[in-house]
Amino acid sequence: MNGVDGWFDRPVEPWTARGLPCDMAFYLYIFRCADGSYYTGHSDDLDRRVHEHHAGSIPGCYTHDRRPLVLVHVQEFGSREDALAAEIQVKRWSRAKKEALIARDRDALRILARAKGAGESVHGSTGSPRTELTGGSTGSPRTELTGGSTGSPRTCGLDDDHWMRHALKLALRAQAEGEVPVGAVLVMDGEVVGEGWNRNIVLNDPSAHAEILALRDAGARLANYRFPGVTLYATLEPCAMCAMALVHARVARVVFAADDPKTGAAGSVFDTLVSERHNHRVDVARGLLANESATLLREFFRARR
Repeated sequence: MNGVDGWFDRPVEPWTARGLPCDMAFYLYIFRCADGSYYTGHSDDLDRRVHEHHAGSIPGCYTHDRRPLVLVHVQEFGSREDALAAEIQVKRWSRAKKEALIARDRDALRILARAKGAGESVHGSTGSPRTELTGGSTGSPRTELTGGSTGSPRTCGLDDDHWMRHALKLALRAQAEGEVPVGAVLVMDGEVVGEGWNRNIVLNDPSAHAEILALRDAGARLANYRFPGVTLYATLEPCAMCAMALVHARVARVVFAADDPKTGAAGSVFDTLVSERHNHRVDVARGLLANESATLLREFFRARR
């Protein structure tokens, strides 16, 4: 949404006795979670969506383990596209900026919008950088290097481990169909927005790699073709085709397990995801659960020889 005033031109919805808007349209909503963080989403059926969040019936959702929840903000939009765009914008905001919107404090929101970095937020919106620990009891964060030659560190944490294991389960579905076992899942704010696994043979489609199918799934779910703020978890380093699709989709981050020394486009052969020639560059973390993925691939090809 362009400009601070645009947020206040849209009315906050009137409340019924049930605490939900009277007229259904497309809604941006914000929950305050039990840990003090904020979760932002959108829906055209707010009654059902609020109930699902409170009941914890959305598998893998950010709010599932952060209940009880308080619905602190609802705003109406004229189309799903506008509501989704608003959701993505708010998810990037700092905690202070979200709270200014919730409080309907136009002046505070304007000041924060001018401040350097005010439009950025960490996952979970706790207001401070979030460092997760890897499994085990080492007590130290796990750092992976980005793809390519940048050498800059990225931290992989418990959430990353969880979603990579989800991608590995999808890879097993590919294996069960006789496909090369590669899986991919797209996640935004702790919620799956797209997933896929290799299906080239089943679909007679040379482009049906796990990452491409996950992007197609996300497009159908979100009614959009760009996914800022989304992380892709893939069990194998993306190839050039998939990497360029991720750049076009404006995916924010890619975490992959095993390197692909023959066709990898996240540093092994090409640096497609981080190339300065593109108008969008993707943060890359590599090597998370690499042994598990590599073992799955080796066993698959060994069985076919």
